[in-house]
Amino acid sequence: MAMIKKFSITAFCALLFALAACQSRADWEGVYLFSESLGEDPGGAAMLVEYRLELGADRCLLAISGYQSDSRIRCTLDAGAESATVRFRSYGNGEVKNIYGVQVYQVDEPLFTLRHTRDSGVLITEWGALTPDSVEEKTGKYFARQ
Repeated sequence: MAMIKKFSITAFCALLFALAACQSRADWEGVYLFSESLGEDPGGAAMLVEYRLELGADRCLLAISGYQSDSRIRCTLDAGAESATVRFRSYGNGEVKNIYGVQVYQVDEPLFTLRHTRDSGVLITEWGALTPDSVEEKTGKYFARQ
């Protein structure tokens, strides 16, 4: 009987932990955008790159498009109450090498982490393996939830 009670308590605690993890992930679901400005080209046109992160129950997709950029990255999400780490899984075509045959990121390598600040609730980005060209500070207010 004591063994069953101990198992039940352990199973209950595991269930609570799993539910909390699911809730944390659900809290991060949505679309996040970051627009990178690379200045102007010689003709005076703005050089912009948009980073669009889509997070859902079973979806983690990062689209990078704009000036000399067009890639889709399938990602995984390690989410907690205060932070969510976006990790590389593959490119949109399922390959781990880009269109030039180069493996830029390792599978499960952290691309960046999003954090909510405790006091103000501001969304902070901490760049990892993926760092946009215009970013001077590895940590700052970059992505915004839409």
